Amino acid sequence: MLSKAVKFLRNSLLEDCGYPATLVNLLREDSGLNRHLVEHDKGIGAYEIVHWNEFGNLLSEDHFHRQRLSGWTRCPHSYRNYGSTNIVREDLLSLGTVTEQVRWSCEIQEVGGFGASKSELQNFKSMDAMVERNSQEMITPVTKEKLEENLRWDEIRIISREKTTDHFATWEWDGKVFLINGGGSHHFAAAKYIARLLGIKVPLSGRYVTYGINQVAVASLRRDFDMFVMSWTTDHHLAFHKAMQSFEATYYWKALPRPYTDQCAIFLPKAEKRSAKIAQVLHEAGFQDLGKYLKSLSDRQA
Repeated sequence: MLSKAVKFLRNSLLEDCGYPATLVNLLREDSGLNRHLVEHDKGIGAYEIVHWNEFGNLLSEDHFHRQRLSGWTRCPHSYRNYGSTNIVREDLLSLGTVTEQVRWSCEIQEVGGFGASKSELQNFKSMDAMVERNSQEMITPVTKEKLEENLRWDEIRIISREKTTDHFATWEWDGKVFLINGGGSHHFAAAKYIARLLGIKVPLSGRYVTYGINQVAVASLRRDFDMFVMSWTTDHHLAFHKAMQSFEATYYWKALPRPYTDQCAIFLPKAEKRSAKIAQVLHEAGFQDLGKYLKSLSDRQA
């Protein structure tokens, strides 16, 4: 009991002098808080793309609240002089970009994935692999007649319907062209397979949506904040918050897009001395720099 009291007093004195002792001790005792983003190998499903373009819009459907970054800061007269706060960040709201071409043309070999299929798209690295395993009857024999039979399939709506919600899409940091479809994936993939083997061009056209990351917004956020990724399980959330409360350092947080739902982004304002000290500790402990990661994604864009 005495040792706990002595430890608490020692930590309090150190934190009064500008050293975040509670956080440093937490990082020594629990390495699980430091959890980097893992980029898994992807198949041919659009749903596997991490939608970083939606990062700034997560948590609220209300435009007013989406603009606000929520967090905690030193707040006299609040519990232990620490209270909730929020700030308006237009750059966060504008982090994702969307451009649309009503009529876009491509060749069938340029399409690399689907929005939906009866097959498990994450299990295949290419459309060819999918039809070779699951639809042999659609690619045998390899003839022009078989190609035309597949292309006539009504569920390939990008071909069979003049008006359709089916469209093409690309997430710029990924680069692949996806057919966001309501059906017909196997016949489309079979047509692509046969056309490649026969050397036949199959022109396609339709609406094309491109999702990107606003490089100016990323630069603005990096100018004002150190941003980190960390585990955000209940235990980690509470422990980190307690450490920040003990040090009375300002921090903001935001949920990450799927599949990183048990991790979060931490924003530490560079202009605040105590927050900057926390950032230094996290850097030295090897926490992932989210600002640098977002910049690397935006740099991949054409």
